[in-house]
Amino acid sequence: MDRTRTSRKTGKTMAVLDVGSSKTGCLIVETGDGDNPAFCLLNARVLGVGYQRSQGLKGGVVLDATAVEMSIRSAVDKAERQAGFSIDEVTVCLNAGRFHSQNCGAVLDIGGAKVKNSHVEAVLRQGWEQVSKAPYAILHAQPVGFAIDGVARMDNPAGFPGQRLFADFHVLGGEYQHVRRLLGCVEDSYLTPRSVVVAPYASALASLRQREINEGAAIIDLGGGTSSLAVFSGGHFVFASSLAKGGIAVSAALAKTFGISWKEAERIKLLVGRKRQQGSAWPKGVELIRKQYASIFLHQKKKMMDSGFALDAAKYVVLAGGGALFFDAARIAADIFDKPVRIGSPATVQGMPSQLVNPAFAALWGGVAYKYEEHRELASRFCSSSGYVKGSFSRLGSWFQRLAGQERHW
Repeated sequence: MDRTRTSRKTGKTMAVLDVGSSKTGCLIVETGDGDNPAFCLLNARVLGVGYQRSQGLKGGVVLDATAVEMSIRSAVDKAERQAGFSIDEVTVCLNAGRFHSQNCGAVLDIGGAKVKNSHVEAVLRQGWEQVSKAPYAILHAQPVGFAIDGVARMDNPAGFPGQRLFADFHVLGGEYQHVRRLLGCVEDSYLTPRSVVVAPYASALASLRQREINEGAAIIDLGGGTSSLAVFSGGHFVFASSLAKGGIAVSAALAKTFGISWKEAERIKLLVGRKRQQGSAWPKGVELIRKQYASIFLHQKKKMMDSGFALDAAKYVVLAGGGALFFDAARIAADIFDKPVRIGSPATVQGMPSQLVNPAFAALWGGVAYKYEEHRELASRFCSSSGYVKGSFSRLGSWFQRLAGQERHW
């Protein structure tokens, strides 16, 4: 990769790297001026984009670090050539193995006083001190609501009197070894991960409407090697899960069932999956694909039911990722979830190639939108005071130090 081009760093220019099991993409954009996130995204301009078939990953897990690194370098190089300059930092979208989604809380005694901003800061710090000790890599940790004396949940409790201030949090983690290996491949590609966002959360930021986020919605990112889920309720990210099964598993099932090569199975999957009339030529193939999708949706529905709240919280279901292009995906999901289902795509912005305006690239564009959501992370508030570098994932170096002492337990 040519690293001799001029490096460019401005407050408005950023790069996103989406490392998936089937494809690796890099997007370089220039966001609009101003403090309004919606306005900045609407007036963003794509400077460069590159994507490459992924190698060395299976189900979000690194199996061949050298192959993953080469996929990253190739995608980044293509984006840099279009942009005309090199990049040093990236926001990384990932699915690294199994997710650990947990909801927890903290309580602060305020002795009947009115809640002050200092009280809010103290209970949030208490929450961060709890979650930062989790035995996994913390990818997201966000407050999802407050309550005073256990009643009247609210987003901003300042000014209300009470005895105790409660705060609820959603914490999403990944397995240390898988996250470390994947981000190690990014660093070995001469890039610094400035922040990290899990793929379903990124896809949600690109595809969900604000009304859906507020009223409650689930987004399922149907990738090549994984199918991951994010649930939003009351304007907050409250649950996530990941399944190591996606479009690659569909192709494998086709190849095995019909005794054809992997390449031919991929071709048939695309042929019957995107146009109903062409799919009629392969009725058994269509039925097999439907069964594979039903299996994915049933698994995610069970995960939501097991959480005790996620299924009821989601009033809508949105499908993203390359798998959402299957013509019958929405109908299958609607039958299983018994909820309104639609296909989600990122909005078109200046300079965005037409091939990016589809569900397969939702996570890539959502990584840009995450720039305006990082302030929700507890790490953004408290990492610097704990010896970490400020930023939701700049604590990578400290993670590596902790991991060095824990590897003997794996």
